[in-house]
Amino acid sequence: MYPFREGDTFATFGNLVAKVIAEINSLDNEYVLKASPTELEQYFVEKVLIDPLVLHEDQRYIKNQTGSEIDVSHDFRRVVFPGERAVVKGTRLDIAIPFEGDPMLWRIRASTFGLGGYPEIEIHDDEVVFSVSFPDDSAEQDKLRADIESHTKSLEDAVRYLKRDVDNHNNSAPNRIRETLARKKTLAQSAVGAVTALGIPIKRKDTEPTFTIPAKRRERPAKRPTVATGKYEPEPVLDEKEYQHILEVLRSMSLVIERSPSSFASLDEEAIRDHFLLQLNGHYEGTATGETFNASGKTDILIRVDNKNVFIAECKFWRGPKAFDEAIDQLLSYLTWRDSKCALLVFNKTKDSSAVRQKMHEVMESRSQHRKTVPHPPDGDSRYILVKESDPGREISVTTQLYDVPTKE
Repeated sequence: MYPFREGDTFATFGNLVAKVIAEINSLDNEYVLKASPTELEQYFVEKVLIDPLVLHEDQRYIKNQTGSEIDVSHDFRRVVFPGERAVVKGTRLDIAIPFEGDPMLWRIRASTFGLGGYPEIEIHDDEVVFSVSFPDDSAEQDKLRADIESHTKSLEDAVRYLKRDVDNHNNSAPNRIRETLARKKTLAQSAVGAVTALGIPIKRKDTEPTFTIPAKRRERPAKRPTVATGKYEPEPVLDEKEYQHILEVLRSMSLVIERSPSSFASLDEEAIRDHFLLQLNGHYEGTATGETFNASGKTDILIRVDNKNVFIAECKFWRGPKAFDEAIDQLLSYLTWRDSKCALLVFNKTKDSSAVRQKMHEVMESRSQHRKTVPHPPDGDSRYILVKESDPGREISVTTQLYDVPTKE
């Protein structure tokens, strides 16, 4: 088989993307509306990503050594009468080089390619194999080595040229998939008569309530994400702008703690929680209960709509990864709405905030429900997308916030 014979990267990669887009457009509307957007995106993006070739030339070896017949008719050093064909005994070496990546790439031509040609190759498992031959009666070690090096170099060049095209494809193709999924979801919502979102009417004290209709929008996934049975029903969701505002109000409490360290040194979780509640209700006003944000149990802060929790914040002291993992379990048990948004407020009395933040991150990503880490800055809030196995298709956004709390002297 000669490499790059069957097409070029533009046509091959374009066909791959077109095939996946056609699959997205053929999805059932109900399925699209009930599925987790993050899981759908991950599944279809993985289908268009291509693993670039990596050639391990330092691990090449002689795979086979066999006898061969060599045509020396054009060897000027031999006496061959014009028009006659001269054949001598020779040896054939099959040189194998291990590689990683998609074997399909050996069959296409890069947008940039060498003019010197490439050796004929065969693909066996995760190896590329080419052959060199020499006559037994005039074996030249230097020439044999030069031929092997030349063939290896040409394959290295091909891999390098292909990587540029693969990188460009992998950088651009995911955006086309995301755009297609967003368009498909919008069309699905229109087709079933559902609105894009029913933003919760939270009234800030200095503004009128607003309703928004935002465009809701390497193991590869083995199958499409699962969804719950039953008919799709639109549900209230907390608008992303309100969610970010709530998180910002919560985040501002770090300044309050810093300015009054002695006031917080002796407080327990419940008492610290009440300070957060006070700040939040200073920014929002409720329409029925008198307080938009309420306390339930000992540590949680929540918003309830139709007797269900659509936002909740759990307040916990840092007591190690195991206790933090249990706090996540507790938080997830409270959430029932689609696109639930919540926060874990962790109060840290240790001296090493960076280590605690990293341990929190490791616990979050080790969860079976974890689907995506949105941001994870070294010194700020982290956000994660989770999907419970018992509630497929429903995404939960969890933001973790770490607060250094002073200790008693």
